[in-house]
Amino acid sequence: MTPVQVKIGLVPSYRNRYTAWGQKMLDDSLAALAGVAGIEVVAPRVSSSETVIDAERGATPHGMVHTLDEAEAVAAFFQRQGVQGLVIVPLDFGDERSAAKIAERLRVPVLLCATKEPPALDDPGLTRVSDSYCGTLSIASALYRRKLPFRFAGVLFPDEPAFAAEAQDFARAVAVVAGIKGARLGQVGVRAHTFETVAYDEVALVRAFQQNVLVANVADMVLNAQGYADDDPRVQGIIADIRGSTATVTVGETYLLKAAKLELALAEFYRNNRLSAMAMQCWSTVQRMWGISVCNIYGRLTGQGLLTACETDVLGALAMLVNHRAALGATLPHFVDWTIRHRENPNWLLAWHCGNAPACLASDPGQTALRSRKDMAGELPVPACEEQAGLAQFQLKPGPVTFCRLAEYDDQWKMLIARGEIIPSDDKLAGTWSWVQVRDHERLYRTLVEEGFIHHASMIHGDQAKALELACQFLNIKPVVVE
Repeated sequence: MTPVQVKIGLVPSYRNRYTAWGQKMLDDSLAALAGVAGIEVVAPRVSSSETVIDAERGATPHGMVHTLDEAEAVAAFFQRQGVQGLVIVPLDFGDERSAAKIAERLRVPVLLCATKEPPALDDPGLTRVSDSYCGTLSIASALYRRKLPFRFAGVLFPDEPAFAAEAQDFARAVAVVAGIKGARLGQVGVRAHTFETVAYDEVALVRAFQQNVLVANVADMVLNAQGYADDDPRVQGIIADIRGSTATVTVGETYLLKAAKLELALAEFYRNNRLSAMAMQCWSTVQRMWGISVCNIYGRLTGQGLLTACETDVLGALAMLVNHRAALGATLPHFVDWTIRHRENPNWLLAWHCGNAPACLASDPGQTALRSRKDMAGELPVPACEEQAGLAQFQLKPGPVTFCRLAEYDDQWKMLIARGEIIPSDDKLAGTWSWVQVRDHERLYRTLVEEGFIHHASMIHGDQAKALELACQFLNIKPVVVE
């Protein structure tokens, strides 16, 4: 998996004069941000003299910002560096105009943090050193009046763990925003004729997030697959990898050959078009044209970072992208169906799909299997190929998880954010699955029904609730949080 890094521009703001305290706050801020996973820090540089402002290098007299001229130079530098988010730290009182000017020019997510006050100076005037508590209000009002959304981290010293925690959630939110804006989404095939549920407004994606949907026909993918030779090293490599990554295989040789060719065709479509996520028609065209099922192919593609959703659910693929970006690329999502409530445990739900999870999410790699839908028990004779073959079967590993689902009605976007925990089970079920315990299943299910969320979601290991709520703030999406 390729880790996600975001470029964060540090705006060290001061009011009137350079001080040793301001330098300490700057140094501590740089050190703290450098230790946060997924962040590449971009900061103003120190210029050659106390009068030089160098826009090309982003240099100011002290590597700080307190005038409009310095702000213009630093903003231009940040833009050339591709900064995706800003952390504004008032080193003392700060300067509202210059800090706001940088945010105004870049129009990226902003994290604002007030620094704590050190003891007053031991001088006749008992001079306060910082006044960041006061000055942060001025910077916040400047952002507010410009309608620039920001997150206030609190009143903190940069070397406190709370600062790093805020920066970590911010980095994950910035990764979501940067991944969503301008994303390319693939759609292979049409939705199933009974599935109005996965219908979506392509124009709404363009208006809200400047995205593009790249559409292909299932027949074209099958024709491309047919064009690969049986002995193509890429095809044979995929077959070997399927066998090597699956403990039990109860599908035939012809299936493996066809699945490898179709996987290669889909991977090339994804990579050639530089997609961010993809949704494909699962049934029934592929079965009729190519004689296999594609569930395990989706899991294998997702396992390579080529996020793929089932049943032509483009907004479901977008939710997978959100989860994956919020994880900074370190964890892969499982595209799930809200399936059933547990008969004995009312706060357990079955997060399941036919067999599409990446194998790296398996609770026990030794229990992974590749089956036919007709024989999930693995007891029947194995034909060379049949259209129901191609489903992964395993239970997902336990631990905390976050659900995500996007919906759009009348140009208004909303995001479901819900947390749960996968509970290990001795059950033997079809497909890829997990029992997820939530705090209040009644409330969760009622929210799904009453807010218009459909039966698909993305689920990922880890607690992403704060980062996703913050991303919603920056993307003008209504968060629907179910605790």
